[in-house]
Amino acid sequence: MNVLRRSLQRAAVLVAALSVPLTALAVTAAPATAAVGDEVIAWLEVEDGVISGGPALNSGDHGNFSGTGSYTFRETGMQSTMTVNAPAAGTYPVYIRYAAGPLTPEENVTRAMGLLTNGGSRQQVSYPITSLENWEAWRFSTATVTLNQGPNTIAVQCDRGQEICRLNFDAIQVGGTAPDPCPATAPETGWTSLFDGTFATFDGWRKAGAGGFGRQTDCTIRGFRGRGATWLTTQQQGPYTLELDWRRGDADAVSSVYVASGSRGGADPAGGFRIPIGTSTGAIVPTGGTAKPADAEKVAAALKPVVGQWNTYSIRLTGSRVRVHLNGTLVNTLDLPEPVSTTGFIGLENPAGSDHVSFRAIRLKPDVDVAQVAAPFTRATRANGTTVNPGGESTLGHLVADVQKWATGDTQLALVRPGSLGGDLAGGATSFPAVLTYQQAAAAQPSSDTLVTLSLTGTQLKAVLEQQWQRSAGGGIPSVPFLRLGTSAGFTSTHDPSAPEGSRITGMWLDGEPISPTASYSVAVDSTLAAGGDNFRAFLGATDKQDTGTPVLEALLDYLDEHADPAAGGSPLVPGRAQHAVGVTIPGGAPASYPLGGALAVDLSSLAFPSTADLKDSSVAVSLGGKRLASFPVDNTVGNAVSDEYGTAAVRATVPADAPLGATTLRIVGNKTGTTVELPITVSAASSTTSVRIAPSAVAVRRGTAGVTVTVASAGPTPTGTVELLVGGVKRANLTLVGGRATGTVGPFTAVGSQIVTARYLGSAATLPSTSAAAKLTVRKAVATVTAKVAPGKVVARKTRAKVTVTVTAPGLTPSGRVTVKVGTRTYAATLKGGRATVRLVRLTKPGTVRATVTYLGDTLTEKASTTARIKVTRAKR
Repeated sequence: MNVLRRSLQRAAVLVAALSVPLTALAVTAAPATAAVGDEVIAWLEVEDGVISGGPALNSGDHGNFSGTGSYTFRETGMQSTMTVNAPAAGTYPVYIRYAAGPLTPEENVTRAMGLLTNGGSRQQVSYPITSLENWEAWRFSTATVTLNQGPNTIAVQCDRGQEICRLNFDAIQVGGTAPDPCPATAPETGWTSLFDGTFATFDGWRKAGAGGFGRQTDCTIRGFRGRGATWLTTQQQGPYTLELDWRRGDADAVSSVYVASGSRGGADPAGGFRIPIGTSTGAIVPTGGTAKPADAEKVAAALKPVVGQWNTYSIRLTGSRVRVHLNGTLVNTLDLPEPVSTTGFIGLENPAGSDHVSFRAIRLKPDVDVAQVAAPFTRATRANGTTVNPGGESTLGHLVADVQKWATGDTQLALVRPGSLGGDLAGGATSFPAVLTYQQAAAAQPSSDTLVTLSLTGTQLKAVLEQQWQRSAGGGIPSVPFLRLGTSAGFTSTHDPSAPEGSRITGMWLDGEPISPTASYSVAVDSTLAAGGDNFRAFLGATDKQDTGTPVLEALLDYLDEHADPAAGGSPLVPGRAQHAVGVTIPGGAPASYPLGGALAVDLSSLAFPSTADLKDSSVAVSLGGKRLASFPVDNTVGNAVSDEYGTAAVRATVPADAPLGATTLRIVGNKTGTTVELPITVSAASSTTSVRIAPSAVAVRRGTAGVTVTVASAGPTPTGTVELLVGGVKRANLTLVGGRATGTVGPFTAVGSQIVTARYLGSAATLPSTSAAAKLTVRKAVATVTAKVAPGKVVARKTRAKVTVTVTAPGLTPSGRVTVKVGTRTYAATLKGGRATVRLVRLTKPGTVRATVTYLGDTLTEKASTTARIKVTRAKR
C-alpha cells in the first residue's frame, strides 16, 4: 500500500497549501496562486467563519464533518462570513458541503439559503435532502461567485421568510473543477480503500456515541469531543487484512481500532477485538476477554520514535487467529481456542477529552497473507495439465503429510488421501516467491476432518499401501481404480505394478531403515482415513487411535506460520522434488545374484510428478557400490490414466568386472529431482568358459607329444588361477593361467588310439570353475622303416642260396611281428626278433637281377611297411 500512502501524503501537502483556515476573529489567510476558477484556491470551514445573527450551534456531534465540526442554520439572520484571497479577479465555482437531514414531513423538501459575495446581491442556492434517516450524510451544492483580486468575503445566510434553511453547513471549497481537493487514489491490486482521504470514502463511515470524526485539510481523519466511535457502515467478513496509518498528536494521545464487532450502534464494540494505540500499542483485546499484550521489545523497535510520525497497523483476522503487525513487524498473535465469527464491523475509537489520533489510508484485503512459497505445491494432473489425477504422487500431498506429521508431534509418519486436497498452493502467481493466503490454504484443505494418530504394524502398513489399488467393499474395482497416498518425508516405498494384486509393494523404508513387518509405527491421518474411508479398510485394524481434535486446516495454517511466514522470520516454502514411491520391475524376475560382467536390467516407473508445474528428471544416473555405471533417459509423457506410473526409464547396465563381491547396493538417482531408488543386490563371481586346442591333432605312439593351449574366458575379470589338464579323465598336469591362457604338452602315449583331453579350470574368487569340451588326440602307430640286406653279395645260379636279413625300426620302440619276402611267385615269411629276421631263399636258377619285395606286416604299435631288395644272380663258372 505504499503507492496509496505516498499519494495521500502528496494530497495532504496540496490541500494544506490551498486551505484558508479562518478564525473567529476573521483573520485572512495568505492568498493562493491559481488559474481563475480552475484550481482550488481555498477551503473554508464554516465553523471558522464569523458567526452572527442567532444562536451559535456547532453541530460537530453529527460526525463525518470537515475540520472540527459544522454549524446548524435554522433561524432568520443566522450567517457565517468567511474571507478568501483570490489570486485574480474572475468567476469562481464554489462547492458548499452540507447536510439536509430529516425534519417534519412539511420540511422534508429541498431547502435553500442565501449566498452573498462581498456583501453584494444575495443569490439563493438549493440544497436537496441528503437523507431521510440521519444527519450524517453530506453532499455538495454548487454555485458561482465573482471575486476581486485580493481579499473577498463569502457568506451563507438564513432567511426563513424566503426559504427553509434548516441545514448543517460544513465547508466551502472555492475553485476547482470538482468538489473535494483530496484526490482519490486507486489501491493496489486486491485491496479496497475504506478511507483514502476523500469525502466519498469518508461517507462510508458513521459515528456512534458522543463527538464525531472530521476530515482534515491534510486528507486525514481524527475524532473530536468523544467518547464515541466511527464505524464502517458495511460489515466485513473474514478472513481479511486491515491496514491503516495512524499518528498521535501528542504523547498522551490514545485510540483503538475495532474489528469484527457485531454491532456499530454504540461507542463500544459488541464482540470482536480491540487493537489499542498509545497505551498498550499492539495489544489484542477480545471484547469481554483478557488482553494479549504485544511483544514490548518488538513494539519499541518498530514504533516510529517521534510523536507525530505516521505508523502503520496491519491487522490480520481469521476465524482462529488475530495478528498485529506494526510497521511491517509482527508484534502480537492471538490464537483463539475456538473458531470465532469474523463477520462484523470495523471501527475507530473516538476517546474522551482532547486525545488526538489521526488516521489515513485505511484499506482492506479480503484475505490474509499466511506464508510465501518458493514454487507451487500442486496436485497431480492428467495429460491436459488441468484435470486432477488422484492416482498421482504430488508435491501438495507430500506437504500436507509433512504438516500432519509435524502437527501430531511424536508420530513417525503421515499418510494423506488425495481426496482431501481441494486446490493447489500456488499463491495465485506466475513468478516466485509468491504470497500464499488464508483462503488459498483453506481451499487446499477444505475438509472439516480432524487429525487422528494411530498405530500400525509393518504388515498393516503394507496392507494400507496395497489398497491404493482400489477395491470396493463388495470386491469390485471402482471408477477411480488407484489412489496414491501422500506420504511424509522420510517414508519411501517401491512397488512392482506388474505384480499380482496384494503383492505389489516390494519395499518400505522409514528414514532409510527397512520397515519391519512386526514392529509398530505411529501414523497420523485424517479422521476419514482413520475410519477406513476411501476403501482403505486396513486402517480399521489400527490400534491406539486418538482423535487430536485439530482440524486439518488449522494444522496447515500453523505449519505455514511456523515455517514460511516472512513476517515471523520464515523463508519461502520449497516443494520437495523427489518421488517417495517408485515402481521397480526386474524383467524376468530378480536373480539370486548378479555375476561380474553380467547384465543389470531394471524398469522404473513413477519417476515424475504428473503435473506440468513440477520439476522432472531428464535422466537417471546408475551406480553400483558407489561406482557410476551409466545414465539412462526418462520418458515423462503423461497420459490420461488414473495412475502413478508416469516417468519411466529402462536401465540396462553391466556389472563391472572389478565390482566387489557380495552384498552391495544398486543406486539410481534422478538428475534434477534427486529421486533415489536403492536396490540391495548380491554380486557373485563371474561364470567362465574353458576351451582346449591341441596341436598337432595326431602323434606317434611312444614318442610323439602334442602342445595344448587352454583358454579360459569370462565376462568378468580376466580369469586367473590353475587349470587341470586331464587325459582320459586322469589329471596329467596343473597349468597356471596367464592372461586367461595356459599351455602344456601331452604324450608320449604307450597305446595307439584316441585320447580324450579336457581342461578343468578350478576357478578363483572372482570367476567360477568351468570344464572344457573334450578334445580328441589321435595316437597313431609308429612309422616303420624296413631295410633288407642280401648275402652273399653275389649269388651263383643253381648253386648259392641267398639269405635276406630284414631289419625293421620305428621311433621309440622295437617292432615285432612278421615279415615277408616275395621273390617271383614265392613268398617267404619270418618273425622279427629284436626287430630283425632272416629269410633263406631257395637257389635261384637264372642269372640276372632278381627283385625281392620285403614287407613288414606291422604290429599293434607299428605301421606296416615294405621295401625292395635286388639280388644279383651270376652264372656258375664252368
